Parts: sequence; C-alpha cells; structure tokens
Amino acid sequence: MIAHDLFLPLPLPILSLGSMLLLGSIAWRRSLTRSLAIGFFTLVLALGSLNYHLGSPQVEGASLFVQDRWANYTALLILLSSLCILLMSWRDLHHDKTHPMDEYPLLLVLGTLGAITMVFSTNYLPFFLGVEIQTLSLMGLVASRPYYFAQATEASMKYLILSGVSSAILLFGIGLAYATTGSLYFSPPPASPDNTIPAIATIMILVGVFFKLSAVPFHMWLPDVMEGSPPPVAAFMAVVSKIAIFSSLVRYFGTEETPVYLHGILFTVIILTILGGNILALRQTNLIRLLAYSSIAHVGYLLIAFFSPGQLRSEAITLYLAAYAASTLGIFAIICAFSWAENSNGSHIPEWKGLFYTRPFLATTLSLMLLSLAGIPPGIGFFAKFEVAATGVERQQTLLLATLVVGSIIGLYYYLYVIRTLMGAQNTPSLPAKEGHSPELTTLIVVLTLIVVVGGIFPARMIPQVLPSPTSPQNGLVNDPVHEPENS
Repeated sequence: MIAHDLFLPLPLPILSLGSMLLLGSIAWRRSLTRSLAIGFFTLVLALGSLNYHLGSPQVEGASLFVQDRWANYTALLILLSSLCILLMSWRDLHHDKTHPMDEYPLLLVLGTLGAITMVFSTNYLPFFLGVEIQTLSLMGLVASRPYYFAQATEASMKYLILSGVSSAILLFGIGLAYATTGSLYFSPPPASPDNTIPAIATIMILVGVFFKLSAVPFHMWLPDVMEGSPPPVAAFMAVVSKIAIFSSLVRYFGTEETPVYLHGILFTVIILTILGGNILALRQTNLIRLLAYSSIAHVGYLLIAFFSPGQLRSEAITLYLAAYAASTLGIFAIICAFSWAENSNGSHIPEWKGLFYTRPFLATTLSLMLLSLAGIPPGIGFFAKFEVAATGVERQQTLLLATLVVGSIIGLYYYLYVIRTLMGAQNTPSLPAKEGHSPELTTLIVVLTLIVVVGGIFPARMIPQVLPSPTSPQNGLVNDPVHEPENS
C-alpha cells in the first residue's frame, strides 16, 4: 500500500496539468496569446483550489504533503505574485515579434509549481524536487532576453553554477540526515554530544537554504543574476522564490526554538545579512541591483522574527511577507511600464530624474512602494517592520534589534535617494514610458498601491494567525488540514 501518497493538495495537480497542456499546445501550434491565456487560467484555477485536496489526510509523518494554514497562506502569496508577474510580462512578450516566447508562460507555471511543492512539502523528497523544478525553470526564464543575449546568458550561467553548488550542499545534508534517522521526514535530526553527524546534516541543509535565500555570505550571485534577467523574472526571484524557501525554513524547524548549536550561526548570519545587504545597496545606480541588495536585507529582517519564537512571531512573519511582496511587485510593475532604451532596460536610476513632473502617477506610486520597503508610514511596511521589532523585544534580542535599527537607517538613505532623483529638475529628460495603452499594468499598479496604503492604515486586516503557538509540539506546523479551524 502507498496510502501516504494519496493525500495531494489540489493546486499541485492543477499546475502539473496546466504545464502539460502548455507543452501540448506549444507542440501542436505555436501561439503566444494562447500560451499566455492557458498560463493565466492555470494560475487562477490553482488559486481557487487552495482549500481543496485529493485523498485523505494522514497522520503526522506519514504523508509527503501537508495542507495547513501556513501552507495555504504562503501558497496564496506565491500564486498571486505569479499572476502579477505574468501580467507584467504580457505586453513585452507581445511587443517582440521577432523572438516569440511561447515557452515563457510554461516556464513561469513550472517555477510556480516548484515553489508550491516546497510550501506543501513535509518530506525531503518533494521538497528537493520542488527546489529543482523551480531552479530549472528559472534558468530558462533568466535567459529569455534575446535583445540582451550576452548579459542574459551570463546571468543564466551564474545561476546554473551557483544553484548547482547550493543544491549539492543541500542534497548532501539530506543524505546525512537520512543516514542518521532512516527517515525522510522534513525536520532536523535529533543531535547528541556523542554523534555530531545530525548537527552537520542540519548545518548543511541550512547552508543550502541560505544560498537559495541569498543570505550573507551566500548572496553574491543574486544582484548579477537579477540584473541580467527580464524585470518580471527578477521580480519572481525576489518574491516567489524567497517566499517559498522561507516558508520551507519555517516548516523545517517548526514553531519552537532552533537547536542550540545553530544559535551562533543564525545570529551571525542575521547581522551580516542586514548590514551587508543595506551597505552594498548604497552605491547602486541600477534600481534592479538596488532591489536585489534590498531583498537581501529584508531576508535578514525576516530571520529576526524566525529566530524569535513567541506570541508575536506569527503576526510578524505573515504581515512582513505580504508587505514585502506587495511593495516589491509594485516597484517591478512600474519598471515594466517604461521602455527599454538602446543601452538600458529602464532600471538605471539617473534616467528616472524628473519623473514627478512627467509621470506624476507612476512617481507617486513608486515613492509609496519605496517608503513601504523602508518602513515609513503610510505604507504597510511600517507595521510589518514594527512587528518584527516587537518579536525581538519579546525575546530580548538586543543586538539584533540594534542591527535592525542601524540597517533601517542605512536603507532609508538609498530609498530616499531614488525618491530625490524622481523629484529632479523638471527640465531634465526622464525615462519615456512605453507607447500604447497597457490596462493590465495600470490596474496592477493601482491594486498593489491600494494594498500597500490600505494595509498601512488597517494592518490588522492583513494579519491572519497562520502559525501555531510556541507551546505546540516540535514541527507543530503539520496540522490536520480538515479539522483545524481556519482562524485561531
């Protein structure tokens, strides 16, 4: 009997069937419009099926997948983000008639499938399979810039090599964990003073995860790869892949304290990630590279909440993920609203000078998104960062709180530098907007701006309680998906 394989969250087969349908459609007759439509409806159907599953839920540890509130929440963010990214890509894919990209929606859906697989996994096998599905799809997406072939190929090769290294470390750690416990259950193997192999396995898995999260000192690949990618693909890497791997990190360690032997490692990585990401962003003149380093710093802020289990941890993590996703996607949507000059992809910050006078709507929305990332009212990012700081106060993490404050001050400088550039002299030529009407981008920017502003005014509406209390058993995230109440 393989009864443990029968439980399957419904978004997984829907995304899989959508991928196969896209493959068949491309093989039958190439049509970019049809591929985009199939990809869009696949993501919408997966979004509508989040609370449904195939088969019966099994006892803890007997199933490959789990469908609890944490998995549903992060899967919701991933699917909504993927829909936003597909809308960002819509017009650019149609604009380039000489290089039709029918495969783009297929790769995007496959990348989303990999991310969703990680989120629902409670076993090493589907988790690693999800990591590799997302990695392989991103390699193709990163290289999908025919008019910047050399830059895109270089970025894709960097991603291929470094993601291969991180996957090898991750797989080696999984192998050691299995050799120690004889189980593929997704949790740290119990360590003891007489046997250091479980601790080594957990550290190697954590290093592999930090590579995927681009935490310092495993971060140097991200700015180069994001700069060489199309802006929507850079948004996918900054938002979808980070939410998926962070969700898996929380799942892996559960809601209790992390093992004692990891405290020094986590403490060091958090401080280096916050300070390193913010300091390296100071000298950037490319907005996508600035956002890459900014995302590294935001990983550090999230790790503070992850490292500080308590009553406020669930609120901090859920609100911060929503705030970061909405603000970052909004900035990338605005980048996509501009034309690509001969030697620019619309992300060179000096080109945005005077935008407040030529494009006041886009300049205002961009400023709101940047202020939200900086943690300044009225954006939702203010309360998100406040909640993260509250988790540190609750656990008396004085040094981490000081690092958060210093990092936020540094971050405020480069965010305000971009806003100051937008308010440059009116007679300075600014980046031209794309010709033609783009209702999908306009609607997307408006919706994301409303989320950022309304979430900043009514943050309680954006804080679902999706993590169990810290008094639950280890790995208490694996809850009964049927009998567990939706709201705690």
